[in-house]
Amino acid sequence: MQGQIFLFDMDGTLIDSNGVIEGIWHRWAGRHGLDGHAVLAKAHGRQAAETIQLFAPEGVDQVAETDWINEQAAMETSGIKAVPGAKAFLSQLRSGEWAIVTSAKRFIAEQWLAAAGLPQPEILIAAEDVSRSKPDPEGYRLAAKRLGHEASEAIVFEDAQAGIEAGRRAGARIVGIGSANHFFHLADTWISSFRQVDLLREPLGGFRLRF
Repeated sequence: MQGQIFLFDMDGTLIDSNGVIEGIWHRWAGRHGLDGHAVLAKAHGRQAAETIQLFAPEGVDQVAETDWINEQAAMETSGIKAVPGAKAFLSQLRSGEWAIVTSAKRFIAEQWLAAAGLPQPEILIAAEDVSRSKPDPEGYRLAAKRLGHEASEAIVFEDAQAGIEAGRRAGARIVGIGSANHFFHLADTWISSFRQVDLLREPLGGFRLRF
């Protein structure tokens, strides 16, 4: 697989935050008498505000509920860790060769990356930088543009269905990552961790991945 730049999702792709995210959404669902598993089925890869819009009971202050979710996420950094091999993979990349596209707020993304011991990218597309959440391709297209490329020149790493669909709709090649390989058919290839991929630089520029 070849590409000029790398675009990464954050939660579940570069950092293992699933336990933290699932705990927060189950608590939120419990506050409103909702099925936490049903909420989580839609929450992965999406902005918190969009998930709340889908599930919040009538009359609930959705802005206040979104703030509550973000406050909970900002406080819970002790359970955040890097996905195996992520730090080593990123260490091979130079500024301008990669970006992160996340559905999290910027301040949460920065805190979680620091907690996981991962570098802060020069280009970070967060929830407040786009008008539409994944699976809309806006975030990936914007990240590629800020790196000086078309999204069709990118390799996207994603773990969630909404994110995979966003990368595909942007025109990128997709590497799925993680244990949720029931989305295997949506990606160009699937790995369980970054330890399963070798990064090779092409003589005339760009990269080739060997799995």
